[in-house]
Amino acid sequence: MHTDADPRTALTQFLRQPDLSILGDAIRSLPPAQWQTNMFFTGAADKELRRQTKSFPATLRKDKTTHPVFLLRASPTGHLLCPCSSKGHPRKFRFIASGCAMEMKDQVMDRDSYLIEQYPFTIPLDYRFQKQLRFFGQVPQTCIRDMRPRP
Repeated sequence: MHTDADPRTALTQFLRQPDLSILGDAIRSLPPAQWQTNMFFTGAADKELRRQTKSFPATLRKDKTTHPVFLLRASPTGHLLCPCSSKGHPRKFRFIASGCAMEMKDQVMDRDSYLIEQYPFTIPLDYRFQKQLRFFGQVPQTCIRDMRPRP
């Protein structure tokens, strides 16, 4: 019997995703099971990003030791993320526009944040990577810009 269309599965997934916006700025940290696509987190250690991606960041500097990360796709088995950087070019990378008002929190992007999607990585739904991250908000789709040339 094929159970992909089982309504209980859809209900279970829905119940696992509560309306986090009611908590607003009280949200500092979220367990990975509550993460949703387009969430933005700050505080990912550069050393951990290097371990996960095998090559990002290009240099490990002493004056900056973290980068933000963006949740490309949430999954029940593990989430696909990419690092972000304030350094980039809008014709080469998608980016979150400066001035973007986040959903779920009263946060505003103070600069463009480029999605470094050539370094995606998957993390399991556990606390090892998540414990250092600070939830910044969920990026509305309208704030993600793509000015890359079309092939």
